[in-house]
Amino acid sequence: MKRIVMMLKRSLPALLALLLLLSGVAAEASAPADAVKQGDVLCFGEPDADSGFDGKWLVLNPAHTSMGTDGMFLASLNLVGADNGDPLVFRSIDGVSVSFSDRGESYASAHPGATDYQGSDLQQWCERFSQGRFSAAEREALIPTFKSDSAIVISGLGLPLPGAKAGTVDFDPAENVLSGDRIFTLSVAEITNESYGFADDRARVAFYKGEASGYWLRSPHIPTFPLDVGFVFSFGSVMDYPVNASSMYQMTTYARPACNLDSARISELEKLSEQDGVVIWRVSFEGEEANERSYDDSLPAAGKVMDLKTMFTTALVIVLVVVAALISLLVWLVVRLVKKRKARR
Repeated sequence: MKRIVMMLKRSLPALLALLLLLSGVAAEASAPADAVKQGDVLCFGEPDADSGFDGKWLVLNPAHTSMGTDGMFLASLNLVGADNGDPLVFRSIDGVSVSFSDRGESYASAHPGATDYQGSDLQQWCERFSQGRFSAAEREALIPTFKSDSAIVISGLGLPLPGAKAGTVDFDPAENVLSGDRIFTLSVAEITNESYGFADDRARVAFYKGEASGYWLRSPHIPTFPLDVGFVFSFGSVMDYPVNASSMYQMTTYARPACNLDSARISELEKLSEQDGVVIWRVSFEGEEANERSYDDSLPAAGKVMDLKTMFTTALVIVLVVVAALISLLVWLVVRLVKKRKARR
């Protein structure tokens, strides 16, 4: 008996150390929600290779929703397309292509509300997405969002253009633009908000199946372009683009779904990896078994950006120089012709 007691006494420190180690591992595997910080990635939802949805959500605000209430504000890390992988449009309109000379005024006049997010093809896609990519417990954790957006003016190219004489890009207010939506697209104000991590164009670049692509915003442009809504180009610049993606500038268009998450419903956070200070968590929710789905824990490479303002300014200067040179040449030719005629007389 004494020998057994002595053996227990000798092994007690080792047992305590093992228990502490195991408790530490368990604590890391089920970290509290307040361990999540801005810029981290949460993994939940059913990944789908065809549409490009990988279940990875970028944390824009770890403590408050986009409504300012308790919770988290998230946007998909990467872009998502249609179920078959096709691009998405904001609203399907046949036979209309927008340009500087024809901005779609006739169609917009005959079809008011063409740039409204509520009732758009994109809003309906977001609803189908929320119904089809999440378990019952995950969907229950998505907070119904009610929001109106204020008007906003962003700098744009800073050059006077048809429909943008001040060189800015102007967006109208949108009353009750979100009305109980669980999944929705970002607004111009949100995608340009530095407090959400969108400090510059590079931070706004997003990828569809590894390729930088453009994505829709929910903000309607002012009537100078009556069929345009907010749009983030593949190089991260925020501008506007026709709702049917039919323009003299052709590009692929996808969605970057966003949501507000009830963090109180998180039952477990499992750290999958940490890269350059960004933690990727697999999330489980109350009311279901642990999330054991497999998620790709890689982060996208930094996107390429373009300084559009400098490019357009340089192009304008070149055009002006060429025009000035042509005028000078024309004047020289006229003067020379006049001199020749005088010399003949």
